[in-house]
Amino acid sequence: MRKKRDYASLILLLTSLAVFVFAAWKLFCIYAEYHQGAETYEELQDYVQEPEGKDDCSTDDDDGSEKGTEDTGNGYLQVDFEGLKKVNPDVITWIQIPALNISYPVVQGKDNYYYLHHMFDGQENKNGSIFVDYHNQPDFSDSNTIVYGHNMKNGSMFGMLDRYQDQSLYQQYPYFYIYVPGSVLEYQIISCYAGRNGSIGYTYSFPEPEDFQKFVDTVLSYSGYDTGVTVTDSDYIVTLSTCVNTDRNYRYLVHGKLVQKIQN
Repeated sequence: MRKKRDYASLILLLTSLAVFVFAAWKLFCIYAEYHQGAETYEELQDYVQEPEGKDDCSTDDDDGSEKGTEDTGNGYLQVDFEGLKKVNPDVITWIQIPALNISYPVVQGKDNYYYLHHMFDGQENKNGSIFVDYHNQPDFSDSNTIVYGHNMKNGSMFGMLDRYQDQSLYQQYPYFYIYVPGSVLEYQIISCYAGRNGSIGYTYSFPEPEDFQKFVDTVLSYSGYDTGVTVTDSDYIVTLSTCVNTDRNYRYLVHGKLVQKIQN
């Protein structure tokens, strides 16, 4: 009888040890992927030169009419797109959200799956990449261009996007920036909310002007607070999307309206 108890205790001990080792291994793998991702994207910062200051010059008006040009050699990031294309020819832009310390290259693949699990340099990793929906035009000329990024628990990628639920942050920093070769596209945030995956916020094609107006009216109504920004059917929107970690069926969306196109 005692031998049976000893045997049962040994089995329990070995089982507990196996569970502990497996859990420790899983935690190590998660840490290793986060660390690898941080190193990879930190190295890519070498392709970006930080500005020394921002010039106060005239820019394009909100309606797209040119009021002047802004030579922003010291006012905005200087992105080495030629160098980035040597690393990954899928790169199309660089995104900067100053309020959230988000600054990453953005790619566009042949589908919306590959870059969920592959970093900018092609390595398979849970960090994935920041990427534009493959349905969209790469020059951000669509009425609504969708940009995806993972909600990483360490705050990397789009892991801090949901901080725009705080209206006070929006009031301080309502802009984000899309860098393309030769230009900076400045967007003012118009709406922030958690919505279902595949909801109207992900619409990228609008056959009729009224379809776009319905899209605008809906995403503005979903916002957790009123930004006070006016949007017309001639505006261009960028939608930033990331997961809501507490509900796999929902995404956190931030919509921004193009307000300036700046020579850089």
